Amino acid sequence: MLTITQMTAAWQQFFHGECSTATLVLFRLVLGTLLLVNAGLLLPLINDYYSDSGIWPERLSRVACRGSRLSLQALLPAGWLSFRLLLLVHVLAVLCFVIGWQFRTASVVVFLTLVSIHHRNPWILSSGDSLLRLLTFFCCFADAAGGLSVDHWLQGFPAGHFNRMDPWPLRLMQLQISIVYLRTVAWKLSGPRWRDGSAAWYPLWVDAYVRWRPPQWLLRPALIRVATWGTLIEESVLGAGLWVQELRMPLLISGILLHLMFELVLNLQLFSWIMICSLLLFLEPALPQGWLQSLLS
Repeated sequence: MLTITQMTAAWQQFFHGECSTATLVLFRLVLGTLLLVNAGLLLPLINDYYSDSGIWPERLSRVACRGSRLSLQALLPAGWLSFRLLLLVHVLAVLCFVIGWQFRTASVVVFLTLVSIHHRNPWILSSGDSLLRLLTFFCCFADAAGGLSVDHWLQGFPAGHFNRMDPWPLRLMQLQISIVYLRTVAWKLSGPRWRDGSAAWYPLWVDAYVRWRPPQWLLRPALIRVATWGTLIEESVLGAGLWVQELRMPLLISGILLHLMFELVLNLQLFSWIMICSLLLFLEPALPQGWLQSLLS
């Protein structure tokens, strides 16, 4: 039985025991790259999804955002230039985010512009977009520019140096990822198709989502049940097991392979890559620090 003193010490160590910023630095570089790719994917969709001739005209968007959703759109004049200006500011802020220049300000601008872009047309969003918003929000409080950044260089630190940080923003992001996996499993188990083992069959026949349909011999009922229940088991174990140090690396590898399989089979836009990026948050700082320092040597 733990005493109150022991529980308080464990809490302090978990949320406030200093560690290297290397994990967050690697995360910043990968997340920033994904944000740039995400912005690039929006460019050819502007007329279809973000113009008055598209599926969600600006006047409807402004009414929907009025008083209920955070959006910079209300500060901009009506017209087709507003969204393009918003996207341009977002891209410039993401570039500052990636290189770590004025990182705190850049993070806030990235978050505000991303939320505004998402609220301009929420009907085309996925759970991956929701997670992307949450991760950028947590970055506003994290020392993700504590190494390999312009800010770090301007402070006079050598390229291979990484700050020490209070890890509470990192811990909140890790807890969020665990909640994502566990909540996903709970939601899936509420559906009979996941419980009877047939859920993995159905997405393979929706042409809008299928990138590669496995050969017929992989679509036998027994293998479909293995894929369905295996996904539930893997996501359950990821949600809880990533906190066990001895299990962390095998689970990170299996989780990355799971999402790469999703990427191979299904057209989920950036969802799989966002999840892989989020798994990087569980790396012990010594590992990404070694990787990043080796790149500089």
